[in-house]
Amino acid sequence: MRSSDRLALYCDLLRNLAARHRVRLNRVVFVLILVVLSHPRIRFVFAFGFIIALIGATLRLWASLIPPNEPDGLITNGPYRFVRHPMYLGTMIEACGVWLACFSFRYFFSFVLFGIILGSYMLFVYKEAILIEEEELSQRWPSQWEAYISRTPILLPAKTALTGLKNFNRQMLDLSRLEKKEWKNYLACIGVFAFLWFKLVYKL
Repeated sequence: MRSSDRLALYCDLLRNLAARHRVRLNRVVFVLILVVLSHPRIRFVFAFGFIIALIGATLRLWASLIPPNEPDGLITNGPYRFVRHPMYLGTMIEACGVWLACFSFRYFFSFVLFGIILGSYMLFVYKEAILIEEEELSQRWPSQWEAYISRTPILLPAKTALTGLKNFNRQMLDLSRLEKKEWKNYLACIGVFAFLWFKLVYKL
């Protein structure tokens, strides 16, 4: 095996491992980035970033409450009507909100480096996570999956998404599906911004 092929194999294995353990890895990466590279200084930008992050957390929460179309079937309602991976989209929106909240002219280099590291990490991990999940879904529901992906984009909603929101039916929500980790994610989002607010107020 050539060295280039061996390197590609190792990268694939590392990406797969990171994708499968992304929750724990996310915590480590986010803590390191927030402690070292976050220097929020502008309050209205901080508030805007907070709103963006809450939208992402709310999207994740919404997606977790949608039941399948039939018992043990594929989920295609709610936010799954607009994108195939609303949970991952919500995570990325949260990350963007955190990054925007840290904008600072004085620490612009740290802000840019923050974005590069965060963006590269999420691309590295979540691209593989999506591939793994789609492979599993296509094997579990082959006929439904083909029809679903033919009309639903992966991450970015189509222009008709806003029209679809008008037809949202609250009866689609199933509170029994709410997982403890989603509440923890919501609280973690608020905790991150509490930490950033502390850095903002005391100019750390």
